[in-house]
Amino acid sequence: MPDGIGFSVLNNVPALMAYADRNERYRFNNNTYREWYGVEPEAIFGKTIRAVVGEANYARLDGYIQRVLAGEAIIYEEELKTVGRPRYVQGSYSPDFAPDGSVRGFFILVLDISERRALELRLTESEARFSGAFQSAAIGMAIVSPEGRYLQVNAALCRMLGYTADEFRAMSFQDITHPDDLAGDLALSDATLDGRWSIYSVEKRYRHKNGSDVSTVLSVSLVRDEAGVPLYFVSQVQDITDRKLAEERLFREHELSEVTLRSIGDAVITTDVTGRITYLNPVAETLTGWSLDEGCGKNIDEVYRAISYDQGGLVLNPVTIAMEEDRVVWLGTNTTLRQRHGGEVPVEDSAAPIRDRSGAVVGAVLVFHDVTQQRALASQMAHMAHHDALTDLPNRTLFRDRLEQAVSQAQRTGGELAVLFGDLDRFKHVNDTLGHAVGDQVMVEAANRLKHCIGEGNTVSRWAGDEFGILLPRADTSATTVNDLAERIVSALAEPIHVEGYPDPVEIGISLGISLYPLDASDSDALMQSADVALYDVKRNGRGSYQFFSEAMNEGARERVGMEAILRQAIRNENLELQYQPRVRLSSGHVTSLEALVRLRHGGEQISPTRFIRIAEESGLISLVGHWVIESVCRQLRAWSGTGLRNLRVSINVSPMQARREDFSATLLAATRRHGICPSQIELEITESTLVEPKQRITANLSKLREAGFTVALDDFGTGYSSLSYLNRLPIDTLKIDRTFVTDSGSLEGGAVVAAIVALGKALGKGIVAEGVETQEQLDWLRTIGCDEVQGFLFAPPLEVRDLEGVLRAGGLLPRDT
Repeated sequence: MPDGIGFSVLNNVPALMAYADRNERYRFNNNTYREWYGVEPEAIFGKTIRAVVGEANYARLDGYIQRVLAGEAIIYEEELKTVGRPRYVQGSYSPDFAPDGSVRGFFILVLDISERRALELRLTESEARFSGAFQSAAIGMAIVSPEGRYLQVNAALCRMLGYTADEFRAMSFQDITHPDDLAGDLALSDATLDGRWSIYSVEKRYRHKNGSDVSTVLSVSLVRDEAGVPLYFVSQVQDITDRKLAEERLFREHELSEVTLRSIGDAVITTDVTGRITYLNPVAETLTGWSLDEGCGKNIDEVYRAISYDQGGLVLNPVTIAMEEDRVVWLGTNTTLRQRHGGEVPVEDSAAPIRDRSGAVVGAVLVFHDVTQQRALASQMAHMAHHDALTDLPNRTLFRDRLEQAVSQAQRTGGELAVLFGDLDRFKHVNDTLGHAVGDQVMVEAANRLKHCIGEGNTVSRWAGDEFGILLPRADTSATTVNDLAERIVSALAEPIHVEGYPDPVEIGISLGISLYPLDASDSDALMQSADVALYDVKRNGRGSYQFFSEAMNEGARERVGMEAILRQAIRNENLELQYQPRVRLSSGHVTSLEALVRLRHGGEQISPTRFIRIAEESGLISLVGHWVIESVCRQLRAWSGTGLRNLRVSINVSPMQARREDFSATLLAATRRHGICPSQIELEITESTLVEPKQRITANLSKLREAGFTVALDDFGTGYSSLSYLNRLPIDTLKIDRTFVTDSGSLEGGAVVAAIVALGKALGKGIVAEGVETQEQLDWLRTIGCDEVQGFLFAPPLEVRDLEGVLRAGGLLPRDT
């Protein structure tokens, strides 16, 4: 046992100190037992450990006691119940060996480490919280050694780069950094280690385990110990791959938009919400005269100055309208741009508001383009719509318009006017014997002589074929004045005409019928009818002269009545005839369709269609004629079903009166069903005069028939009311260029007109057919400019049914397998 001083020290040590024998009985204990277990130290001597510490504590200590009695030195930590509170202790049991080596007892030292334990628990809890935050962070996190080795990584970083935590701990950040980014990353890391800064952030790319690149934002801070020695880096890694892809996509889209805007043929200007320009593309720079640098920041009204093409005054800027009314604005083709340096360019423009994501208007875009060529073409087409292509004289549409204006003026002022209808004598004989080329030259010369005769302020019109109309809108209608003019015209046209390339002079003449306002009629239709009656009277009496209308001209009326009777009889007895003229597709050289042409014979003489068709229309018989043609064509198509002509389509001419009949479509459909004919075997040809009729019913009929499978062609295109608008509005598949244009195609102007019609038709998706092709030169030129089909005497004249197949085969116009 310890001596006095030692005993005093041991007795007062703030820890349990004791010695127990092999029977677990205390042989020594210090005073601390009193504090811990509430037992006086003297009372403990000889008692067992179980008796002193209690059953609960003994159960915790028994295992350690048995081990020390077996000779093993023991150190343990346990929580023991003591007076006042539990204590977390660290115990030490050391065996006491007898000389024979047996354990005769053991020394006991138990320290109260409750405060240290509490501190350790708090530290463990703190570490657990850090570990939980570290592992559950949404962004990648890593603890990295100063050399770059991964010490710890979280799950987000593993998911981001595809490696496991163990794989990370076997690598350094240098191993998985994109080669192009490594140098920069190392430089920043070294600078941080050197103390130049404690944190840094950088965009860099990692290599995913699958080999792909992962774009990130890396934020790094360096942790040092108390001496300033670097311990480790704390890295935060945010995946921005999607953002970089979006940025790249946005960049590409911006570049594409920029390239597109710089490449398109339209001018584009954008503005902010105040109307200040933010962008001009190169075309806009050229058209306005303002460069991008000069124009940006300017008000749109200063750079884009639009004036009315018709009136010349400034028009409200479409950008202003688009933003104020929050809608797309189109100002059409009636706008002219006044350029920076004073020039003017016709433009077609539109503007639309620009909105942000919330839908608020933040600016506008103006798109416009130069329509100089389109406007010139429209002007040319407008001229063509009202003028004859061969002679450039006003056509019947313009003549009617001027006549109606002149009548209205005369009615208001009490004035007078005269109308003369003329018909060239022997012109058909010239065409038949000398050919259409000579006939056209004769027609042009006749037109020039007529223009020379009538003087300024009057109108001479090519009415149709070899017919002319003359209007004297402010005429002194005394017999002498108009008589003198008629004499000059008849005399001028009686003079021989010398034709280039033809040795002999050509002699024609003219017959004139004259009506006067208000003497003979009080409206334009009646005036023309009266002049027509007078013209027939001249022809009946020998031609080459003129005649004023008089009520006594019953003979002319009787002639019309007689013609009507002949026509009625022919319809009733089915004495009308059909001839067929082939239409050839240039790409194959074969016939694709036939035009059905109605003919009337009486007393062995063939009557000109221009005569009986007009009377049929005036008398209302045209519907009966049209019905007969439809039935005859359907029967003929059925008859051809087993012949070499079985695949040909047939074109039927439809008059305005037929086209506007309510039952027209039903009648035609019934006929095809009755004869077992497919509607696609029939094409309907309408003339431009049909289009000046009330259009609603005509359009409805044609649309219904087109839906059923019929095709529609516009005949004699350019000789009548050639409005561009109806070409898109009406159901038209094919444009047939009038033969007068084709004949005149050898001239520079005539060729340009035909080329313009072909280009227009192609642009509108229409098929193009040229009529009146008579020479190889015309054919070659039409093929060059892209014409689809041709029709004319070069291939075949109108043929009777019995001759048709033989002529076509002889001319190689039918495929060999038909």
